[in-house]
Amino acid sequence: MEEARESRTESLDWKTAPDPDLAARLFSKDLLHGNRDSKRLFLSVDISQDREEQDQALVAFYNRDTVQWTAPLLCQLKGDAATGSGVDRHMMSTVICKLMSGFHINFGHSAITKLFEGEPDHQIPSVSDELLDNRMFTVAGRMIGHSFLHRGPSFPGLSPAVIHILFGGSLETTPVTIRDCPDLDVRDAVRALDEDADIKDTDSVHQLCLSSNLPPPNATNRKWLSEKLLFHFVIEQTRRQIQQLCEGLKETGLWPLVLHRRDIIPILFPRESEAQLTPQVPTLTAL
Repeated sequence: MEEARESRTESLDWKTAPDPDLAARLFSKDLLHGNRDSKRLFLSVDISQDREEQDQALVAFYNRDTVQWTAPLLCQLKGDAATGSGVDRHMMSTVICKLMSGFHINFGHSAITKLFEGEPDHQIPSVSDELLDNRMFTVAGRMIGHSFLHRGPSFPGLSPAVIHILFGGSLETTPVTIRDCPDLDVRDAVRALDEDADIKDTDSVHQLCLSSNLPPPNATNRKWLSEKLLFHFVIEQTRRQIQQLCEGLKETGLWPLVLHRRDIIPILFPRESEAQLTPQVPTLTAL
């Protein structure tokens, strides 16, 4: 009975599979099988080193160009006797957890660098120019796509507005909300513009409008201005980051899947409340 069920699964095509989880599994299996003769990728982390050195090893692995990311993968934890697929799953889980919690790498701001910021299910890319210059969002796209291909965890909590732009949604229909903005000063300004309170003497609102190349508020443009401010700080300031993220995902070979199966997108970028931790996924406090 089990063999018959497996045979039926193998005969399905990922484009027509009734279940998106099954479609994703079939696509990944086909893609990896088609590149099984490619030069093997070797990801090694020495667990006897400190956290910064371990994180640098992960970032260095995914910050290489002209890599066939669909090639066979071999992961190694130096200093640990474990081998096999369990190590691969652990490494993919670690990569995604680092994207969520931050890397112990100092890019000039703090000892821990977070690529995404904001509240759960409304995370947006950091606006740091240094992260852009170091192609860290391309690295993030490669990490997310690579983990997905190897049946590791997905990356949860990304803002619906960012996901919309990432997969080609129009600017006009981007579902931006105030919860997508991690900057509390901008949130206060948006709320002030949305309310009926007098803001003529509120220098911070005027300054934000000026810095965003927007006109000062008046009695007739408040609602329009609040929407423009929010869109500027959530989407316009992160367009290059989103583009890098898109490029990294495309390099892993996932783009045909998401183009033909839009129902895969919630699996690739689930809500944080829906993400599942497995025994192979290290907790954030352990990293």
